[in-house]
Amino acid sequence: MVKKLFCGAAVLALCVFYSAAAWGQAQFTTGSVQGDVLDEKGGSVAGASVEVKNLDTNYIRTESTNTDGRFQFLNLAPGHYTLTISKPGFTTIVQEKINLTVGQNLSIPVTVKVSSVAQQIVVSDVPVIEVTKTESSSTLDEAAIATTPVLGRKFEDLLTLTPGVSISQGPDGDEININGQRGIFNNISLDGGDYNNGFFGEQMGGQRAAVDISLEAVKEFQIVASGANAEFGRTAGGVVNVITKSGTNSFHGSGFEYFRNEALTAATSDGKPLDNFRRNQFGGSFGGPIKKDKLFFFAATEGIREDLSRKNLSTTLGGTPCPITDPVFNSNITD
Repeated sequence: MVKKLFCGAAVLALCVFYSAAAWGQAQFTTGSVQGDVLDEKGGSVAGASVEVKNLDTNYIRTESTNTDGRFQFLNLAPGHYTLTISKPGFTTIVQEKINLTVGQNLSIPVTVKVSSVAQQIVVSDVPVIEVTKTESSSTLDEAAIATTPVLGRKFEDLLTLTPGVSISQGPDGDEININGQRGIFNNISLDGGDYNNGFFGEQMGGQRAAVDISLEAVKEFQIVASGANAEFGRTAGGVVNVITKSGTNSFHGSGFEYFRNEALTAATSDGKPLDNFRRNQFGGSFGGPIKKDKLFFFAATEGIREDLSRKNLSTTLGGTPCPITDPVFNSNITD
């Protein structure tokens, strides 16, 4: 009996731990949409049906407004959404062009009119407001990542587009400095998981992660410079929150090839041209549906082929050696 109770308690503890971990990870990688549904006189509209739809995957969630006319959708994947509010006796409101990014908590005000006939109003210019945002943060979306040239194609280099962020040389490689804080105080996450130097037993906050993911796989990322919410935790500096792409209902892909050789590269610092220098960086991505509206896939790959042969910066030594005298034997050591 005691053994059964012990096993049951262990399973329950494991389930609670897993649920908490999954919920915590969801806070890293998702956003939320909320709002209040009011009538023309400012009164709350309870029991209205609110539907949110992801335009990329046709994922739909529905709920009803509470007695205060309030609705809230948590843990929504970043993407493009439409919001539909309906109730018998009122006009149906369709809010379009909702672009939800990672970590956003959007508040959408909705006003419905009394109507005796079925009527639908499509709205696309009502501003959405982040009423719960307290941190200083910025987000680089998919368009910015795709159109910004980056030598080496590492998404970490795009962090310097954020005010207050710089890259400096640390003991284990490049460090990300946010608002003057040392890189050891930062926390970098990828799809809710750890993406820090700690994988190698080194200090946190650097850019030497276990695996360098391709820039083709990065959907967007959020940089929280200060005032990070409790969901992030374990950081006294900044937070870099990265999410990767996923498949949608349409097949899509990309390919790239970056080529450099001595004809396209400047000479060394002492004016000597490079010989036999060649670098190819190539890759691509592909994604789409496995089962429409239900199951999707996405894959990305990247490779580098390069000749790292370099000339010495200097082939001759100039100047006169400085003489060094041995005080014991009173002789010149350099002779």
